[in-house]
Amino acid sequence: MAILPILSVLLWSCVPGEKLPLGYQSPALPISEVQGFLKPEDFFRDYVIPGKPVVFRGAAKDFPAHQKWSDEYFISRPESNEWTVFYELGKKETRDGGQEPISFSEYISRYNEEDLYCVTGMPRFLREDVPVFGALNCDFITEKLMDDLVMWFSSGGTKSVWHMDDYENLNCLIRGKKELILGSASQVELGHLEGGYSRVDVDAVDLEQFPGFAEMTFYNATIQGGDCLYIPVFWSHVVRSWDRNIAINAWWDIYKTPLQCLPSMHTTWESVSMLTDSDPGRVGEEQDIDTENRRSLSGEVRITIYISHQMRTENVLSLDNFVDEMLDMLDQQPMNIDEEDRERVMELVFQQMDGNSDGLLQPPEVDLLSSDDILMSYIDRALSELSEYDDHLLSDEL
Repeated sequence: MAILPILSVLLWSCVPGEKLPLGYQSPALPISEVQGFLKPEDFFRDYVIPGKPVVFRGAAKDFPAHQKWSDEYFISRPESNEWTVFYELGKKETRDGGQEPISFSEYISRYNEEDLYCVTGMPRFLREDVPVFGALNCDFITEKLMDDLVMWFSSGGTKSVWHMDDYENLNCLIRGKKELILGSASQVELGHLEGGYSRVDVDAVDLEQFPGFAEMTFYNATIQGGDCLYIPVFWSHVVRSWDRNIAINAWWDIYKTPLQCLPSMHTTWESVSMLTDSDPGRVGEEQDIDTENRRSLSGEVRITIYISHQMRTENVLSLDNFVDEMLDMLDQQPMNIDEEDRERVMELVFQQMDGNSDGLLQPPEVDLLSSDDILMSYIDRALSELSEYDDHLLSDEL
């Protein structure tokens, strides 16, 4: 079966100017697979820290959701009449339209007949049916890193835009089939992203307008109900679905330090606290969800470091590149640092973060920047040192 897409690519590519679906500009490479979930420590060591995708075959087949989640089951839950979900009008994503609220029961009654796609925070009343994913069953992850849990639900035929997420992502498919085409974090610049996604037509790529895709190395993961896929942070991807299709994905904040875990105190997602948690809630009681400003200031600094080209390609960040990245960030978030002092302050912050004084920031050194209090202590110390230096210069002049 794996030979057929490759043969199709070779045949299509013989036609000059042919606009192929995104991901078929060259034969896609396979993604690593394991049976079931790995332990969290092994998952982080082998895949999260190096940023490598992996398919967990059959890992979700024992979930109650995999056994229960028929339309009849959903309607049988009285909460389905009371709970708001959000849907997009149109199964081919454009990001030009917004989302509309609807009761879960009404969505069930319409989605098979209309061009609708439910993309919503996972309704809390269904979380009892989904265990904490085994690869994330770690007290540190569930207590410190979790951002959101999202449901993707359609009658099939959906197509996403080519996009990149700035969160780690573990996607478990409950029903249906999905094909995901991915591009590595080291090749983000080839994907013509603006604001995290590309305007390229994923059904017919115009290589004259979007030449980067001709140079990109693609990876393919085709998953069935019961499978899960880890998509590393900053790996761009397009998602296509078939048949009645339900997936749950967990987003968590980037963390690249080896884990030492105790099992999570939570058995299902029902009681796990999320930073964002985009579940709208009951009809008439919907929560106001701010998905634009979800990170703390220290979180924004960490993501600025991790998304830098050097960190994505070399897994380190030099002093000069750190200062450049921080100065760009300070143009948006001044942090109450005088403009003339910013460069020197950031150099002093770097020295504090560079625990082994090798002139390079490693991921574990970045991960220590775990709170705004720590960030501000670095900045305050830098400002104090700068002030003492200025006082010393003034004293010498006098």
